Amino acid sequence: MFNRFVKEAREVAARAHEIARRLGSSTVEAEHLLLALAERPGPTVQAALAEAGLDPDGIYEALDAENERSLAGVGVSSAAFNLPPVAEAPEQPRWATTAKLALERALEAALARGDRRIQPGHILLGVLRAPVGTVPRALQGVGVDRAEVALLVEANLDST
Repeated sequence: MFNRFVKEAREVAARAHEIARRLGSSTVEAEHLLLALAERPGPTVQAALAEAGLDPDGIYEALDAENERSLAGVGVSSAAFNLPPVAEAPEQPRWATTAKLALERALEAALARGDRRIQPGHILLGVLRAPVGTVPRALQGVGVDRAEVALLVEANLDST
């Protein structure tokens, strides 16, 4: 599948692996793709995320807040535990279902638009179009309208 990805999109996938490993995750999730997209300079993705008021720090905060809300939903607080700092994952993280589905939706978005190659903007569309999961809940928690961001991405993809 990665043979359809432009160089920049492959770099996003590689960066998502690095982020997952640095955060101690054994899997690359959709949120790692979102973080990789936010950290990567590029007009299509950066313009859409900036318009939504999202930067890498804001996305980390939104994801942390969602993690806390999820734990609170089952009566657990991370503050109640004296957890050690996260260590890097010892091995290469594998692709989790959320990331695989986001990449499949990126391919679908590109094909629907008649684009032959997958760009970082398509990956962002794939992440934003998740019906459920951590990313949708985290973005909703900070008041981001995913549909509006997707429209911005689409408009920026049209101009490239």
